[in-house]
Amino acid sequence: MNLPNKLTMLRLFLVPVFVVLVFLEVGTFALFNDFVAFGVFAIASFTDYLDGHLARKLNMVTDFGKLFDSAADKLLCCSALILLIYIFSVVCMPIFESITIWLVMLICITVFTVTIICRELFMTAFRSVAASKNIVIAADMPGKIKTVMQMIAIMALLLVPDLMFINGVVGMVFFIIGFAALALGMIMAVLSCVLYICKYPAVFSEGMK
Repeated sequence: MNLPNKLTMLRLFLVPVFVVLVFLEVGTFALFNDFVAFGVFAIASFTDYLDGHLARKLNMVTDFGKLFDSAADKLLCCSALILLIYIFSVVCMPIFESITIWLVMLICITVFTVTIICRELFMTAFRSVAASKNIVIAADMPGKIKTVMQMIAIMALLLVPDLMFINGVVGMVFFIIGFAALALGMIMAVLSCVLYICKYPAVFSEGMK
């Protein structure tokens, strides 16, 4: 197994570690567990860039890497997005004085998260069908913006619970940044999906090779 593939496997290993750290609200560790989870997520995200860069630079692109690199990326991001619902519904509830406002925000974050995950699953299937028909799908700008906004949202919202213990104002600022980024990411996810469908209608045609 070459170095890029080892980095991909490392990212897969870090996914359950990241999930456990988010839930590890135990004793004194609960005051900074999300900072540690943030660090693990940042490292895992960096390996996503690094393994692809090394594979292309060192000419180590393999079928294993093509398959598992994408799978590891989806597992990491989807796990993080799902955890945002837990973080907001359980840990962030005290930052809102009104239950109604908290419930509206929870519904919004849940809708944003589910929409993005559904888009990711759809695009995985869409790209697979396109590849089977020798159709190359290039990344578009809305999709790139979606990815950036998604990462900003995850990283910002991950830190909110621990930041609230340190400084409530800072915690709220990070929540607003994360919420806005997640909303924009959801809009870009839907937009890019629609654009892909309109740009590559041949993917849905029967019998094309």
